[in-house]
Amino acid sequence: MNLPARLTFYSADYTLDGGSTTLYAIDEHSTEHRIYLPRNIYSDSDLRLRHTTGRLYFDDDLVPVRSSLESNLLRLIKDAQCEPRSEPGPGWEKLEGPVVAMGDDLERLVRGTPEDNLRWLVGSVISYIESDGYGSAGIP
Repeated sequence: MNLPARLTFYSADYTLDGGSTTLYAIDEHSTEHRIYLPRNIYSDSDLRLRHTTGRLYFDDDLVPVRSSLESNLLRLIKDAQCEPRSEPGPGWEKLEGPVVAMGDDLERLVRGTPEDNLRWLVGSVISYIESDGYGSAGIP
């Protein structure tokens, strides 16, 4: 797997399945990339059949734990710019009206600006990959 020289994150998805996070980016050649960290806690999910919970994927390829590839990808993620798109993509929903958020994570995402949310989601992926629990038991 070849990594680009630079990434710019423009969007992210956060799923209420335990916190699965997908980061969407473009590289220096405007090629699209996807970084995925499945955190699925449901045993009957199709995602669980295709991806290992709690492991990092780059463009659908599993990144070996504590490898040089992982180290290089982590550096790339840390150095990436965050430039959220102003318009949501197709199929995205914007929360409107009165919203009740339960939990600090949801509160942050509901109340935050698009740039704050994107930076927080990128940071949450970095924190998990750098944690002692990463790669050993799936979900901490």
